[in-house]
Amino acid sequence: MITQPQQLDKINKIWEKIIPAFEHAHGPGYQALIMVDNSQGHSAYSADALLVTQMNVNPSGKQALMRDGWFIHNGLKITQPMVYPADHPTNPNVTKGIKAVLMERGLLPDGLRGKCKKCTSDVCCSKRILELQPDFQEQKSLVQEVIEAAGHLCILLLKFHCELNFIEFYWGAVKKYLHDNCDYTFDTLKENMPKALKSVRLQTIQRWEH
Repeated sequence: MITQPQQLDKINKIWEKIIPAFEHAHGPGYQALIMVDNSQGHSAYSADALLVTQMNVNPSGKQALMRDGWFIHNGLKITQPMVYPADHPTNPNVTKGIKAVLMERGLLPDGLRGKCKKCTSDVCCSKRILELQPDFQEQKSLVQEVIEAAGHLCILLLKFHCELNFIEFYWGAVKKYLHDNCDYTFDTLKENMPKALKSVRLQTIQRWEH
């Protein structure tokens, strides 16, 4: 399991090291395309992300304080706060809950259940209806948001397809170098690791493109 400090460490490395290194190497005016493996840590979301899984059906209990959402009404894009204002008479500074959000959008049929244990259609419950709304569908992971906020592009690679992940070619070449130069001592491993990392040719990690 990826803990919050580990997640923040990954984000800090992207913001403080990877992106500055790219911009230093290429100068202004260049845009990076950063490909990220679809691991648990890389697919984590920010604390205020639009996630139905972090919402209750009603405005009660523990819920995340979410950023504003949006919906289209009569051709206009309407911003919708997910949290009641501080002067709300009954729920000040509380996340509205799924039903209230759908009601404000005019998407709450009478008698609709709040959540299904296992959804069977796109209109089986209020949770399912809301999670299919465009603003919730467009919610990106924290890694993607950080990269795009810096003006660059991000692609999350497919899960369970290591053959599409260029880093696997890199680590495979590193492991082969260590295996070929191994005397089964830790001192030799420490000595050879920097050599192994430097031994990988650029063409090796580009094979995935072909």
